[in-house]
Amino acid sequence: MKTNAQIVKEHLEKFPDKGNRSIAHAIYSKHPGRFTSLDTCRSSVRYYRGAQGAQNRKHTKLEKPTTPEYLPIPASMAKVRKPYKLASGKIAVLSDVHIPYHDQAALGAALNHLDEYQPDTILLNGDTIDFYAISRWEKDPEIRNLSQELERTRGFLMHLRGRYPTATIIWKNGNHEERWEKYLWNKAPELCGVEDFELRKILRFDENRIEFVHGRQKIKAGKHLTIIHGHELPGAFDPVNFARTLCSKLKVCAMAGHKHKVSEHTEKTADDVYISCWSTGCFEEMSPDYMPFNNWSHGFATIDLDGDDFSVSNYRIIDGKVR
Repeated sequence: MKTNAQIVKEHLEKFPDKGNRSIAHAIYSKHPGRFTSLDTCRSSVRYYRGAQGAQNRKHTKLEKPTTPEYLPIPASMAKVRKPYKLASGKIAVLSDVHIPYHDQAALGAALNHLDEYQPDTILLNGDTIDFYAISRWEKDPEIRNLSQELERTRGFLMHLRGRYPTATIIWKNGNHEERWEKYLWNKAPELCGVEDFELRKILRFDENRIEFVHGRQKIKAGKHLTIIHGHELPGAFDPVNFARTLCSKLKVCAMAGHKHKVSEHTEKTADDVYISCWSTGCFEEMSPDYMPFNNWSHGFATIDLDGDDFSVSNYRIIDGKVR
């Protein structure tokens, strides 16, 4: 026959998360003749649980539940992308230059404007190089020249560095720059990871003091303005304008290129917080063979950033004039 102590210990092991009163009720209802009263039973429960003081806990010999043995959680391969943070000051944002298919007059007008603005930072916000020669689209073999594209892009970077010797120049990959990565993956995977074939090496970023931002990495101007190229939002159409799409998708103040259109959209939340978004124009030729009829516009933007406070000027270029 089990002793009272054995009965109490069995219940404590079986119901480790139950309170003393609940366990006492269970024991007393099941073994009414073993205890003179419910309070006596509860006192026994408290005693063997060690609730009556340190001097009694030494009598409690309940075994602690053993931890089950199982494999550890597998190591994660997830990428952690921290935002690139822009320094305060005057920031120029040039997106979608598409060298060597750039409009020289529009690009020249923008840089002439920046000569007066004197930016502290120049952000090349994606699609600076076209990479027509390695695109997946059908190509005219007479104008397919990868070497020429690379050489003219290097020339543009050298021009920027010479023209703005003290400015921070930042290169962010867009979907056209990602053509280079995908070309290596598909055509020459053995070259992936070889430093001499990385875009920053081929375009001589180090020589021209160009800082690199990955195409899927967002850029922050202060706390409140997020800058992306635009291809990071797959399937993001612009039935009204791309700035409105940015506002709908991101829910924060944002700026992007990619769509080759100048637009702005502002909304006010129920908490009286204003969300403003901008899409910037491009510098590509206005009638390329793959889309001779379009609603693009040339343009660029400037951001005056002071800590977390910012103001944006989003410019169009029409007939070679900044407006």
